[in-house]
This record gives sequence, C-alpha cells and structure tokens, in this order.
Amino acid sequence: MAEAEAELARVAAAEQVVAQLLAEDAAAGEAAGDDDSATTTATVVEPGRVVPHRRDAAGPGDLSAEYQRVLQNVAAVGGPVRCKQMCERLGIGTEPRKVEAMRARMKRLADRGWLREAAPGLFTMPG
Repeated sequence: MAEAEAELARVAAAEQVVAQLLAEDAAAGEAAGDDDSATTTATVVEPGRVVPHRRDAAGPGDLSAEYQRVLQNVAAVGGPVRCKQMCERLGIGTEPRKVEAMRARMKRLADRGWLREAAPGLFTMPG
C-alpha cells in the first residue's frame, strides 16, 4: 500500500511539473505573438490539441497518421465524401459508433480548415 501511495505522489508531482512547463510555453508563445518581429514563426499548439488549425501548421505532416489518411482519401475521391463512405474506404466498418467517430474526426478537420463541409455530412477538400 505504501508503494502505491508513493507512486501516486510521484505521478501527482510529475503532473504539476508538466502543467507548469505547458503554462510557461503558452506564456512564451503569447509573448512572442505580441512581438512585431518577423523572426518568430513557431506557434504554440494548445495542450491536448491533436489537430492544429491549418494556418498554424506547416502542412499535413503536422497531423497524426490517422488524420493524414482521412485527408488523402478525401483528396483521392475528388468530390464530397460522406462519413460512412470514408469508413468503408478505410476499412474500419460501418457500425453507427464508428461512423459517428469518423464524423467527429471529419468535423474537427473541417473546423480547423483542413476540410470543407460542402453540405451537412458531405466533406471535401477546401477550395
């Protein structure tokens, strides 16, 4: 029991250190954003954000492999794609929970500028 409590205390301390480092990075990013010099190009991505805004990313390589596959498949289709079609293309099954998870991914990509929602439920590459 004492070992478990010691491990829990160690994890809590590590969590505090990580939170402090993230806060310092965010503060440094805000300070760099206030600077009018053109030499600062790095952008601090919000902690926990898996999909950066397109304007803040160097390219699709900044996305996880899963999101890159979605973008590649949408581009390969060349037109609007439904979430169920994307599930079929990726071979992940078309159960409702999987289609809804894909919808969440594609909405996230659309909200951050990587895709465009041409009509409700239809996603395409941005113009």
